[in-house]
Amino acid sequence: MTPPAATHVTPDGRRVVVAAAVERGGRLLAARRTRPESLVGRWELPGGKIEPGEEPSAALVRELREELAVDVEVVGRVPGPLGGDWPLDDSSVLRVLRVRIERGEPDPALAHDEIRWLGPRETRDVDWLDADSAPAAAAGARLDTWVDFPAGAVEGSGVVTVVAPMADDRVAVVVDRTPFHPLDHGWPDQPGDTGLLDGRPVLDSLTGALDDEGRLLVDAEIDVRRGDPGRTWVVAHVLATADAPAVGDVVALSVDRDRRTSFSRGHSACHLAALALNETTARFWSKEPSRRDSRGFPFLDQIAIQVSRIEPDGAYDAYRAGKSLRKAGFDAAAFLAEREAIAAEANALLAAWVARGAVSRVDTGGDPTLTARRTWFCDVPGGPAVIPCGGTHVADIASLGPVRVAYQPSDEGFEVLTSVG
Repeated sequence: MTPPAATHVTPDGRRVVVAAAVERGGRLLAARRTRPESLVGRWELPGGKIEPGEEPSAALVRELREELAVDVEVVGRVPGPLGGDWPLDDSSVLRVLRVRIERGEPDPALAHDEIRWLGPRETRDVDWLDADSAPAAAAGARLDTWVDFPAGAVEGSGVVTVVAPMADDRVAVVVDRTPFHPLDHGWPDQPGDTGLLDGRPVLDSLTGALDDEGRLLVDAEIDVRRGDPGRTWVVAHVLATADAPAVGDVVALSVDRDRRTSFSRGHSACHLAALALNETTARFWSKEPSRRDSRGFPFLDQIAIQVSRIEPDGAYDAYRAGKSLRKAGFDAAAFLAEREAIAAEANALLAAWVARGAVSRVDTGGDPTLTARRTWFCDVPGGPAVIPCGGTHVADIASLGPVRVAYQPSDEGFEVLTSVG
């Protein structure tokens, strides 16, 4: 019987073989071969042949289940120079697909003797198979940006991976690692950092998303939620076009410290103000709220917030207090009628918390990338306070000095004005 013909071949008749750029936490998986003898000890992007009638993505899912005992989702592609594929040999090409692990932990014992998770600057540290070297380097350049601002860093260095033109004679520069905090396109509360990139002025920092073709989208151009695995999530440093570095350059990065500090103070004070709002308004709830904060109080801040804007040494927050909130059991009219007395209670709480002092930190769960789930922790009385947050903060609450809030009515509910110092 004649074997069935391959169903996936290139226009010039070469068979397609699939390989995986397995990404996790800003790292790329490499697997070390145990056979054949000529390839023992060299590293590869795992994958294999496509069976007749099998789709490439389905073949890769099957191969990774067989080779590594993991279930994966194909989220994109690492395009190569041959119509999107990579050269393999005279009869085959390599199609490299980006995948994320959905279930399981890679087991190297099934088809390899070791696996490694390589950061963006480590992809050249292993002896890749000849055919895998170039696609592995390309896959490494497509890892999410590593960011150091959650730990408070204001200096660092990075390798330029993308330089993309923007409007108004500006250019977006992406590096593999940065201390710069970017504006979040989905919840733009804290402005992006400014500073210097190799002595060149950084005019702004924005969240960027790279598609499969390497096209950089920023701000309103981004059409998916932050963290969507089909995109590579990066920090776009905005420079004047004349100041653009070249891809591959190693550049020094320096954040404007004073500006960062003023926004960090405003952001930490904003979170403290939210905790005080939750605590002092707890008596206005007649029903069990849909959410409670980490200290056990009704989470009015998260339930009703519509706009949050971090400012130098302060913050502005707007809350909707309409029919849905009343139906949920919150008496907004009573709160607003007593708002000056409630503000006095909140300011007393804030003064006590600042006087007591507490360590403030941002936890990333060990994920160094821009899309990590970041959480602000602060050990205030009755705490710890735990609030999801992507911004920057002071390290010691006592360093804030006086923090005060004022409440005022608005057309849709109420506003909170927070000031520091």
